[in-house]
Amino acid sequence: MSKPATNFQWNSLDGARALSIACVLACHLLPLGPKTFFDLNIAVGQFGMAIFFALSGFLIAHKLMTEKSLADFAVNRAVRIFPLLWLLLILSFAWRLPELEFKAVSSHFLVFVNNLPELYLRETEHLWSVCVEVHFYILAGLCFFLLRRSGLYLLVMVGVLLTLYRFQEQALFNTTTLFRLDELLIGLSVGLLWHSDNNIARQLKKILSSINPIFIMIALAAASMAPPHPVLFVLRPYIAAVLIGALIYNQQAGLSKLMSASCWQWLSKHAYALYIIHPFLLTTWLASGDKMTMYMKRPLLFLVLFGLAYFSTKYFEKFFIEMGKEWLRKRKTSVPKPFITPAPSAADSIIYKRHAKNTV
Repeated sequence: MSKPATNFQWNSLDGARALSIACVLACHLLPLGPKTFFDLNIAVGQFGMAIFFALSGFLIAHKLMTEKSLADFAVNRAVRIFPLLWLLLILSFAWRLPELEFKAVSSHFLVFVNNLPELYLRETEHLWSVCVEVHFYILAGLCFFLLRRSGLYLLVMVGVLLTLYRFQEQALFNTTTLFRLDELLIGLSVGLLWHSDNNIARQLKKILSSINPIFIMIALAAASMAPPHPVLFVLRPYIAAVLIGALIYNQQAGLSKLMSASCWQWLSKHAYALYIIHPFLLTTWLASGDKMTMYMKRPLLFLVLFGLAYFSTKYFEKFFIEMGKEWLRKRKTSVPKPFITPAPSAADSIIYKRHAKNTV
């Protein structure tokens, strides 16, 4: 949902985003091993989502503190998310329309279906994360508008409280906003750290620059295991936030260099389209047949998926993104500038004195 990293210190974040979408695709599309002691498919998926949410929290904090207005922030987010999402929902619902209720349709289009999980369709269950993201954007935008940076600090504290509540309720795999929002709110802390330069912030940056991110990634993998350890599982957002911080500030670490490699950029750039499109392909011929037949078709499904993601990112999504930018440009130029009386020059002062003298 966010553009690839542009700051040179953020090159490793392209790799982190690419790794997160690769994990989610593997979780949904590949058999990752027998489900004896651990369910590796679920574990890999949770690992990928933890990285994605922490990264998103970091980037949204940065966007809110650098974009010119809340309108810019809202429009830029909307044109990146909704066109492709709504297109696929229209195509899916057009096929199913006679059997769908208005409540199911409206909850999907209004990105609220994650709080009404009984209304999911087979191809829309993954949209829970998009719903949580949108709710997070709205909440973060409003808090920043009302309280500026203090609003984001407040949200980090709210995230900690939500983690405690989630642990109390043992809502480990619940996908409603209340029980997943903490993963994004904790990610805000890394963005706030990036834009802070007080003594505490400098010390935290120094600590992060000394942490080898590979060890944090191993800890995150352990915390993502399924069935989960309750304490480790609710600590996932915090471990993921430390991972993002270590990737940013410890540029000399081997993992940071690996994540900065250019080979990750394609996956990172097309991550949103890959995420949104892939479950819809599971309802087509590409995923039909018995298990053996289905997995024999998997290379073809990946080929179609990557092709559609490329087309969507390069043409369809780009069209709406450029439209949003153009609308913002026109909006800024159409707002009349307040008239400012120019300060009098030295010549104006002399003329005024002569005129005043002649009128006495």
